[in-house]
Amino acid sequence: MLDGGLPYRDVFFEYPPLAAPVVAVPGVIGTDGQSYRLAFAGLALLLLAAAVVLAGGLAARTGGEPGPAMLVAAAAPLLTGAMVRTHFDLAPVALTLGALLLLCVGRPRTGMAVLGLAVMTKGFPLVVAPVALAWLTSRGERRVALESGAALVGVIALVGAAALAISAGGSLHALRYQLERPVQIESVPATAVNGLAHLGLGEVRPVASHRSDGLEHPAAGALSIASGLVMAAAIGLLTAAAARRSDPRRLVLTSLAAVAAFATLGRVLSPQYMIWLVPLAALAVAWGMRALAAATLGAIAITLAWFPGHYFDLVARARLPLVEVAVRNALLLCVLALAFRELALSPRASAAGVLRWPARRSRPRPAPR
Repeated sequence: MLDGGLPYRDVFFEYPPLAAPVVAVPGVIGTDGQSYRLAFAGLALLLLAAAVVLAGGLAARTGGEPGPAMLVAAAAPLLTGAMVRTHFDLAPVALTLGALLLLCVGRPRTGMAVLGLAVMTKGFPLVVAPVALAWLTSRGERRVALESGAALVGVIALVGAAALAISAGGSLHALRYQLERPVQIESVPATAVNGLAHLGLGEVRPVASHRSDGLEHPAAGALSIASGLVMAAAIGLLTAAAARRSDPRRLVLTSLAAVAAFATLGRVLSPQYMIWLVPLAALAVAWGMRALAAATLGAIAITLAWFPGHYFDLVARARLPLVEVAVRNALLLCVLALAFRELALSPRASAAGVLRWPARRSRPRPAPR
């Protein structure tokens, strides 16, 4: 790309368009292996610093303790290991946190535009959109919600149009590439498939496809569809929960829970998806939601039990990593259940977490003659 090759047209690229500059910019320092690794790690450090500050800002705006939130976010390299500096997932995470903070401080149009940038960096922040729009509508200002939604769609359309202009065929191929991926070996549907195989119900066949390791099984397609339907239902329930109250804590909790639902219930669950859950863990600590924080931190940390050191043992279907993956996935399902529990147990917003929009300035009336 630094030599002029464009993503989708000249270079195979499986991610949304704005991921391309994130991947390419560290190459300015050097394109040999060592130089690029160091430069990319430096970029990841800057993105992590931004995420730490944004987590603290969100904690302060939602009635939580900024210090604990920032400490947990800063501990991301300890929780996630090397993948935090070898993947670009911190970029969409930081953009998503920035979008939520802008929404919390009363700048919804800008916030939704930033969310559009996050979506076009890596698609998962899109699940925050319905939650955020429902939350905006709950305030009784439908016009603001419509304008904010238009800002989101405008950014996505503009960036998408640029990608189509570069190469329509290449852009659509990248989209199909993601949609056609098989059930990935670490996903919740894969855990269900392994359980069926253990009971003698069908045979599992490993398959290397789409630059990842997946599983084929007679029930894999049905389980993947079922998991996707549960995901859609969970995001729908979180959207409804966000519409019930307009305090910022509910917006942030439902948004980050929607991200967790997408990570947990999709057909692909790569190790770097645990980076997406770090903000939820950080803010759960800041809000005093101990069970939610413990389950989220446990799910993130246990991933290191097999990745990267024992990943190929998992591919070979060794018993211990299969059990570890099953435990991690069970914890992720607990995260979703605990998030819903916290939403049900918090009927009133704290005084610190109530959003007060800036009052509109009224024009001075002329003095009577």
